[in-house]
Amino acid sequence: MVPRRRRVINGFPIAITSYLVLCIINRASGFFQPGHPATYGYRGCGPTSHLKITSSERINNHCGHRTLQRLSKATSDSPDVLGNVCNGEKRVVIVGKIIIDKYGDPSTTKESDDDGVITVGGGGPQAAWASAAALAVRKYLLPTHLLDTNDTERSEADSTSTNGNDSYARKRKRNTYTSHIPPKQPVTFVAPIGTKNWSDSSHAALDEILLRVLDNPPILVRSDEHITPTINIWHDENELVHWMPIDGSFGEEGANGLWKVPTAPIILQSINGFPGDIILHCILESGCKPTGEGLDACFLFDPILMKRTAVVGIEPIVFPDEESGLVSEENGKAVFDLINSVEASMHSSCEESNPDKLLIITPDGPCYDATFLRSLQSIEISSEMQRKQVRTEIVIRNGANGSFTEDVVIPCASLRTAGGIPVNPTGAGNAYSAAFVTCRAHGDTILDSAALATAVGAAVCEYDHLPPWTWEVLERIAEAACEVKQKVRYHKIASR
Repeated sequence: MVPRRRRVINGFPIAITSYLVLCIINRASGFFQPGHPATYGYRGCGPTSHLKITSSERINNHCGHRTLQRLSKATSDSPDVLGNVCNGEKRVVIVGKIIIDKYGDPSTTKESDDDGVITVGGGGPQAAWASAAALAVRKYLLPTHLLDTNDTERSEADSTSTNGNDSYARKRKRNTYTSHIPPKQPVTFVAPIGTKNWSDSSHAALDEILLRVLDNPPILVRSDEHITPTINIWHDENELVHWMPIDGSFGEEGANGLWKVPTAPIILQSINGFPGDIILHCILESGCKPTGEGLDACFLFDPILMKRTAVVGIEPIVFPDEESGLVSEENGKAVFDLINSVEASMHSSCEESNPDKLLIITPDGPCYDATFLRSLQSIEISSEMQRKQVRTEIVIRNGANGSFTEDVVIPCASLRTAGGIPVNPTGAGNAYSAAFVTCRAHGDTILDSAALATAVGAAVCEYDHLPPWTWEVLERIAEAACEVKQKVRYHKIASR
């Protein structure tokens, strides 16, 4: 996460057309080869066993420190300085992917086996759920003194709390709402689907996840020419996630074609009835040969949509080499170029009456290393861009180790599972990214945003699929957020 000097990685204004041409030139006709299982850490959570550098080593690494300093000088505890970017509650729009997940190791599961569990995943539903959960927890359950205080104020609060969580205050705040189910939240979810294999049961599974959570039904961008990607997904004894595409799901008939379908008109239509600026968070295929040839990012270059957008969150998806665990410098450069292109698009949409916009990047560890550390890429800030600033912040997801910024490591929350082992970590990183962007875009400090996002990610890990939409789950998230914040505070005291 990097809050720091203007959090700006201002860049040369790469023309949108040039970027799209670059994507096409570097197209991947088959980035995911059928029959070749991709292996990586907690899906969307960042690295686990592949990492050669620990989070603390990254923070202390001199080259990395200099790179982060280029982005911003602010610290995780500094007061919010985002100005009118974060005024009032804004609608959150999540643009993500939907993948049909078939659980089970294909080496032990027969093709005709009907016992495998099939769910709707892909990161998009997890991100939408997490954004809504973060909004609900910060709105209904977290007394402000639990997260937004200095050490002295917190010590006084601890003396009247149970384990520093102040559950009584939370429940008293919750009891002002008479509903037995938490209210639906102002979150819109947009995702493309291929109708060739999208069934009524798939639709019902998605509705089961999100209809109780969002204040409007999921908006599906349908294509009759494509299939919705389907994968086998399973976890090994080390809780690493493995997956394998089924039936050409990432070829032209599947993701590589489906994720090129334009979404900007649908997004604009979905926000027509809502006043004010929006928060736009997206999960983007990235790197030099991304699935969909990078065209899933086209809506970020729509000038009308960008004028309505105050905050953009990007979770770049690029996979490391299976043996080294590293993302190539070529892929890191492509991610860097994408970030600068989005910054340029946001700059061009700034108006004199509302010049401030915020861009939040949430890479995992290998992506961050390749994009910023090993390459040491930086670009001079032009005087024109200084006049119309887009602040860029980065939070680095570090898998089972939590996340970190330039000045602080945010630890994971304790899991309330047998042995503290994740039940299903799939999508926890997607949940973290969306929750962080949602909190930060509403004016929470970087540390508070990370603490709540970490808690949301922990809750996702504790269930076979997404957690139920209940007050009990939201209260569990609130307690975990306080636990994470307290761990950070004690670590700071111990290190003095």
